[in-house]
Amino acid sequence: MKRALFIILLLAISFLIAAFFIKVNKRETLLYKIQQWVTYDKADWDNYENNKRLLGSAAAQATTTEVVAVADDLYPVDTNYVAPEFRASEIEKIKKADFGKLTVAKLGPDHDDAQIALIHFTDRKLTDVIINQKINIKVGTCFENPKKDGHYRCVSCMILLYNRAKKDWVEAPNGENFMKNAYDFYQASEGDIWQARELSMRIPYDYALVAKYSKYYFIVK
Repeated sequence: MKRALFIILLLAISFLIAAFFIKVNKRETLLYKIQQWVTYDKADWDNYENNKRLLGSAAAQATTTEVVAVADDLYPVDTNYVAPEFRASEIEKIKKADFGKLTVAKLGPDHDDAQIALIHFTDRKLTDVIINQKINIKVGTCFENPKKDGHYRCVSCMILLYNRAKKDWVEAPNGENFMKNAYDFYQASEGDIWQARELSMRIPYDYALVAKYSKYYFIVK
């Protein structure tokens, strides 16, 4: 009994010491911070510091984003893995879309630009996913979007969630699935920060993007 009480007391004192010396921000808990110190290697800490920088930049550049009404069938679909009963109709939609008329954008957001834009657009819900689930946004090929709505530049791009711990992509965050697989990204003026909005133009599925960040992805023949 005394031994158990001693162990509990020792753990309590250790926890209090940790609480005094370990700095915890408002998005983290002390237990999460202790877990970081115990399990993180140099690569994890480098990613953690980079994400802090990106999130700080996002807070400093926070702006109001706009929402465009959009039909679900605009979003790119991997026809290799769609349910058999829907595959034919999805392929027909792609044929009618005539992707050959699309123009690849000469300038679009890089991975960090897209991540910051989507942090704003998701009202910072993406922040916890980036930090706690070790997820980063990767952006693929972007296409010129003529629906600029008064902005200087607008492009439409597919994105994916890349798990930097597993070095593989994931289809959705653990928990609530609030992310789509493609968005419009726009600049209000030349050289301005990139912002995000709902996809307003049908674009092709970016097989190259998924293959680049996947361990096991392959195209069904």
